[in-house]
Amino acid sequence: IPTKVEEAFKLYRYVPYTALTHAARSRAHLRGEDSSFVFTQDGLTAKGLDRSSELSIVTVDWVGASKAAEERTLHYWGADRASALTSHH
Repeated sequence: IPTKVEEAFKLYRYVPYTALTHAARSRAHLRGEDSSFVFTQDGLTAKGLDRSSELSIVTVDWVGASKAAEERTLHYWGADRASALTSHH
């Protein structure tokens, strides 16, 4: 899971499931987008997570992403929150 996605889970922030798909994780790794920050004219700036294609995620990708979200939630926030997310799914 890319660093910026992992960081969002740690901070209990919203993570679009499109960021958890195998294709998105592979793209991030190949393009070196694992960093949470980017250098700009104004200095170091935090990168956000792309939500633009979130509503067009296909079912097979959503299922895999939901499992990854449940696992990361369990890891960072414990069984109660992970169980609630699993029930929500």
